[in-house]
Amino acid sequence: MMKDIRFGVIGNMGPEADALFQDIVAKTEMQHGALKDQDHMAMIVVKNSDIPDRSEAINEGGEDPVPELSKSAKLLANCGVQFAVMTCNTAHYFRDEVQKHSPVYLLDMLQTTTQLIKDKDTESIVGILCTNGTYNSGIYDRYLEQANLVFVKPQAYEQEHYVHSAIYGEVTGEKSAAGQAVRQANGIKSGEFDRNAELLAKAIEPLVAKGVNTIILGCTELPLVRKQLEQAFPNLNFIDPMEAVAERAVEIYQQAEQALKQGALTEVIPAISGIHNNQDIVNYVLSRARV
Repeated sequence: MMKDIRFGVIGNMGPEADALFQDIVAKTEMQHGALKDQDHMAMIVVKNSDIPDRSEAINEGGEDPVPELSKSAKLLANCGVQFAVMTCNTAHYFRDEVQKHSPVYLLDMLQTTTQLIKDKDTESIVGILCTNGTYNSGIYDRYLEQANLVFVKPQAYEQEHYVHSAIYGEVTGEKSAAGQAVRQANGIKSGEFDRNAELLAKAIEPLVAKGVNTIILGCTELPLVRKQLEQAFPNLNFIDPMEAVAERAVEIYQQAEQALKQGALTEVIPAISGIHNNQDIVNYVLSRARV
């Protein structure tokens, strides 16, 4: 019988990140005591290849990804999923709008990441590596400011040529029919790692010079070159948002599953707008566990 508590992933942003995230979740569950197949979460991943590029939507007038993100969330809801995550950092710019269209509670990966950094060291000086969409939208800036954490972003030239180009590939100077920049197939999204780790290192060096000691790998492609970056900068603390949200998801799932075993079903479904912490999420999951 399928478990009553179900976790979901809105994926295919980027494609390799889905497999990496599932691996992170499995290892996190083992750290939390999972010994056999049945100890792991019931997890449903939706790989919707029709989701438009989030960075293009923010920066270049690209197609709005909210309708397709909402379709993915609807699929999860139809499968009985109570809570989920969008593993794309940039997609969180659209999180509130997607949440309006779904009863599946969407964990906030960016808020979770920021809280993790603050809990470890309130004096952290944080550098942000991310897509142009995340960079220009300032979605990480808002959370870091609210947490009273000092942060530094690459300069505009470094952001485009050392960070965004490392993720997506270098610009060709041409435009698509819809007006978006055409890029070479030499970014991390195209499977080139070592070359792009070197580009990212060029972006990190000036951040280190400004006192940065913690780097957010704020795009799901970036953990794919984390080992190269850690070798180049052994004194930096690299934070993978997927690890942060995986830890949170496992904790919520296990708390909800334990409460469910004890018969702690809730008749009244709380409003999503009233969810502020893990216990609120657990209560929401329980309220929808057998809907």
